[in-house]
Amino acid sequence: MGPSGISDQLAEAAYLYAYSMDEAYKFLYETTIEPRLPFNEFQKIRDLADDTYTAHPTINNDTLHLQGWFDVAAEPVVVTVPDFDEGRYWILHTMDLGHYTTAMIGSRVRGTKGGRFVFAARAWAGTVPEGIDDVVRSDSDIIKVMGRIMTIGGNDLAIARQYMDRWTIETLSQHVGVAGPPRKERDFPDPESTNWMQRVNFVLGDGSMAAADADWLEQYSAIGLGPGRDDFTDMQIASAERGRTLGMKHLVDLAPAMRNAGDLLGTREDLQAGPRDLFAEGTYLGQWGLPPAESVYMKVESGSDGLPINGSGGKRYRTRFRAPDVSEFWSFTVYGNDDRLMAHNAINRHSRGDRTLTPDSEGYYTIELNSDVESNADHPNFLPIPEKDAYLILRLYGPSKAIQDGDYAMPVIEVVPRD
Repeated sequence: MGPSGISDQLAEAAYLYAYSMDEAYKFLYETTIEPRLPFNEFQKIRDLADDTYTAHPTINNDTLHLQGWFDVAAEPVVVTVPDFDEGRYWILHTMDLGHYTTAMIGSRVRGTKGGRFVFAARAWAGTVPEGIDDVVRSDSDIIKVMGRIMTIGGNDLAIARQYMDRWTIETLSQHVGVAGPPRKERDFPDPESTNWMQRVNFVLGDGSMAAADADWLEQYSAIGLGPGRDDFTDMQIASAERGRTLGMKHLVDLAPAMRNAGDLLGTREDLQAGPRDLFAEGTYLGQWGLPPAESVYMKVESGSDGLPINGSGGKRYRTRFRAPDVSEFWSFTVYGNDDRLMAHNAINRHSRGDRTLTPDSEGYYTIELNSDVESNADHPNFLPIPEKDAYLILRLYGPSKAIQDGDYAMPVIEVVPRD
């Protein structure tokens, strides 16, 4: 029991509950508030993310990204997405500040057909204009938006960028051509001068977040959690710091056991009552990741010898497998274990998948993994790995029900014997 009468177990549980909200808020502050970027505009990543992109861990190397934040406190926003060419994966994905997915609108459910979509606060009771395909509600008034448009790079990159440039965001008043209300003004707490409870309590005061999380907040009110609260005792602050230390150790220790994101990423309906450490792990390992209905993420950190995947000393690996059952596409991407980011290589190649590989006569795909970029640069099956501990993420977009249920085994990363 800590000096405040709050047990270490309760302090840790409170931090794990709050972790995803705090990380979401810090990402909002870092990407939008601190650089003074506007809400309700797309921040476009017009190239495939690579080792130069460090804004958040484990980003994919398969799609262009349209990122940003909606502010629907004053009024809803309308997003227009164009129609696409056949076979091109795309998605309009949104999440609230609790790190729950609120929308997955894309090729998996709509094929090539785009549309117009309204995003609104839970309490909004206005009139939906004609020509709107769907209305999406959010418990937070600030909503994370991530658009993804698949490209294999090269000449295809220009085509994908043309589609990207036809995505638009308007406030509802702009869309219908009338004067709109002023945007809500907020005093955003600076992460450099606040603790995690102050930031999370700010988030809980946004929209209907506190009402949605009422059952959880009842459990953690003793430590100081509650919408807008900022009146902590010294003992509560000490307990919160112990909770942060214990909680982060738990997330780091838990990470190697995570193989499938089914319990980590999803909608509030799916995960609201689930274990908070697993939900927090979804943020820790793959912030802003897609739920299993859209994309299953599988992770492998070791080769067939049981040791960490590592390209130092000329060590080589190979994996051979049949194509997984997906409706959209699949890909493997390599990340460094130390920072969960892609590592630099001379040919800027970080992934291989069904759009860049060709099966052999028996229907198997093969990927060769090592750090010898100079000798293998021209081999389409070659995937560079760094000379440090690394891991691979297999992304399965539009996975079958069997894959969603965990019935697909990650291909073994075989160690290639030395000559």
